[in-house]
Amino acid sequence: MKILSTKAFIVSMKKMNEADLLINYITEDYGRITCFANNARKSRKRFLGKLEPAMLTNIKFYEKNGISLNILYEADIIEDYKNIRKNVDIYISITKIIEITKVLCQERDNNHGIFNLIRAVFSSLNSIEPDNSTPFSHEGAILKHELYFISNVLKFGGIFPNFTSCTLCSKKNYDRTFLFSMKRGGVVCGDCARTIEAISLPVNFINLSGLMIRSDPTILKKLTVNDSMLKNCVSFLEDFLSFYTGKVFNSFLTGIGA
Repeated sequence: MKILSTKAFIVSMKKMNEADLLINYITEDYGRITCFANNARKSRKRFLGKLEPAMLTNIKFYEKNGISLNILYEADIIEDYKNIRKNVDIYISITKIIEITKVLCQERDNNHGIFNLIRAVFSSLNSIEPDNSTPFSHEGAILKHELYFISNVLKFGGIFPNFTSCTLCSKKNYDRTFLFSMKRGGVVCGDCARTIEAISLPVNFINLSGLMIRSDPTILKKLTVNDSMLKNCVSFLEDFLSFYTGKVFNSFLTGIGA
């Protein structure tokens, strides 16, 4: 029996009975995996306080003969993003990150870019000082992180929309005035837009999303953008994700920008 080890974030967890858990992880070395955690809710030594979504752990697991699931053997905390759990708005926001990750990442389809993106965004969100005195006091900062994450997860997943040229005739979108076709996954010029369904893009969205995929998360503290504009940009990407995947994302209905 070979025990494997990797860094991991929890993307979902399901109670199996009084003590056992079925845990879905996004890992650094094996992509998304599912682990059966025997007696996890009662095992203090192996799992107590180590099975939280806002936490990076090192997990050890193995495959048992005759069982398709991985068996979780042990978990140890590497990075604990405590500030995320102290602010309800930030915590709600990471449910969006987690749900998107679960939908886009397939079992055992490793993507180092997405794993490192989650780690960078969680670390940046954790650096926001908790302040529960005013509702949505961190709305702008959270929306910037959501825009950064969704833009980059689309890039790493190979499905970032085409904004540079018409998807039908290849005419260049130099003046950023083209409409957008969800069906085509990119912009369409005025002439081609007459033949298919197309929508207007949020103001400055092309420039903002381009900046996000070219920068590291430190840009988020320096960037000054109107909250309304951020909401529109995040909402557009959520609509694109929903259309592309054919999924209803529950977190899109309850997030801070909803």
